[in-house]
Amino acid sequence: MTQISLTTPIQLSDWRDQELADLFATLPVGAAPSGHLHGKLFAVHGLTFLPRPLARGLYALLSTPLNPWRGKSFSNDKGSNHLLWLNGPALGHYHISQQTGADGQHSLWLDYNVERNPALLRRIRGEARQLRKDQWLCRMLWQTDRGQTTLLWFTLQGE
Repeated sequence: MTQISLTTPIQLSDWRDQELADLFATLPVGAAPSGHLHGKLFAVHGLTFLPRPLARGLYALLSTPLNPWRGKSFSNDKGSNHLLWLNGPALGHYHISQQTGADGQHSLWLDYNVERNPALLRRIRGEARQLRKDQWLCRMLWQTDRGQTTLLWFTLQGE
């Protein structure tokens, strides 16, 4: 079982998909966030063939203004993504609930299957579990007729 310190910084961009999934399985749902949370993308499924230093460099690049995604907002049972060029909640709206996640454990569930989203976004699901106070480890899932596939990992940090 993967263990982390609640006080020591960790470099999740060094972790592989399975290591992240193992860590995610140990985390509690925790309290639902509210307001705007800063997002940091650090792992894209399918890039595990890259050597860790190269992957780390790629994810560092994705943490710069080249990546327009800035995070998510949460308000009661609804939320949306924040993008660089739009002021306020903008794209990728979701319903928020607590449900059994892809690994059979409870998660904060972000369901993009809402009418105001374009059809392509409606297959996205998100899961979040509390990593530390005001910090959540999250994964984006793609819903298919046969189940869900992890697309990427990211963190959300309270401001």
